[in-house]
Amino acid sequence: MTLSACAPQGSASPTATASDEPRGHGYVEGASELPEPQLHLATADVDGTVELTDLLSEERTTLAELGPISALTGDGRFVAAQSEPAGTVTIIDTGVWTVDHEDHQHYYRAEARVVGEIEGDGPATITAGSTTTAVRFADSGETLLLDTAALGTGEITQSGRIRTSPGAPGLTVPIGETVLATDGSGRLHLHGVDGDLLDPSSASATAADAVLAGCTDPAGSITTNVGVVIGCAEGALLAVVDRSSSDADPVPTFEAIPYPQAVAAADRATSFHARPGRPTVAAVAGTSGAWLLDTRERSWALLPTPVPLQLVTAVDDRDQHVVGLTTTGDLLVLDGATGAVTGTAAALVGAADLATGVQLEVDQNRAYLNTPGTRTVSEIDYGDAARIARTFTFDTAPAFLAETGR
Repeated sequence: MTLSACAPQGSASPTATASDEPRGHGYVEGASELPEPQLHLATADVDGTVELTDLLSEERTTLAELGPISALTGDGRFVAAQSEPAGTVTIIDTGVWTVDHEDHQHYYRAEARVVGEIEGDGPATITAGSTTTAVRFADSGETLLLDTAALGTGEITQSGRIRTSPGAPGLTVPIGETVLATDGSGRLHLHGVDGDLLDPSSASATAADAVLAGCTDPAGSITTNVGVVIGCAEGALLAVVDRSSSDADPVPTFEAIPYPQAVAAADRATSFHARPGRPTVAAVAGTSGAWLLDTRERSWALLPTPVPLQLVTAVDDRDQHVVGLTTTGDLLVLDGATGAVTGTAAALVGAADLATGVQLEVDQNRAYLNTPGTRTVSEIDYGDAARIARTFTFDTAPAFLAETGR
């Protein structure tokens, strides 16, 4: 999440801290800037003990004792834990993050802390954007819009809300200074960060509505360094914000990226995953294998796999690695260009963990997979034929996993 703008390059040392003067390029109040990513694993058990493991030092600290939880999701800095029974979302700042300026990155470290709680009705879906974080509660159909920068200062500040029909499935995705959300009938509309619909009479809003109408049954979203992807029955929508626009709050433009062939509903992409800041993303393609969507080229590719996948994510590095977990518990590394299997870690996840669900995270060099049944998280070197590089063991089962500092 970008919390500060850049001053001219070279105005401060890359190791400048909050107490150093002058306050230069990439400065963030209260944080230390360091020369390498501060990668950590945030893990939690079902009883709500949230821990943070430093991947450099392997030091582990307890962040919170929340009581029973049903989910933990992250955006690279913040993690959100959902209570069990559903209705309370606790936001935690892990204190490590990366700011990507395309041609260079800044790596920050600050004090980890619990930011606060949000109350709603039913399970929640949390989607983070550069300026706004959306928390949508399924049972009420209500979305709370939070100021992302305020979360970084330890405050929960609501900028607006969007209301839809209670219990209706839906999608809410912040895009720049706007929010894309479904109405009660599943059609997408553009809102401001205050939750109000954009003026439908404006030329930009009219053009957006025309493209949005062509996206039926929207499901799944992800942010790339090109724009924001929204899954549709027909393929995907790509939303791009023109940062060079003279408008103070430019409206995103939308472009349809249709599937290259007819795709059955069971085989469409509905959940996208990738290494942050890359243009290519991956999604499970039913029982066929994996979809790769290149948002720079506006193209899809289908990678068949010998066994159906339960999880898949695109690394999008020079060697085009794709990492997947099969429905039989094997971890596969695929060549994204050819689809060839370049590495396998057999029987890495047991049947019980597959049934309850695990998380797969990737960064520039490694993949991480939690296996609650063995109370471990595996670190996989996907560039070395899926070699297990390290195994982290926990006192309680790591039911939930998110990597931060990326």
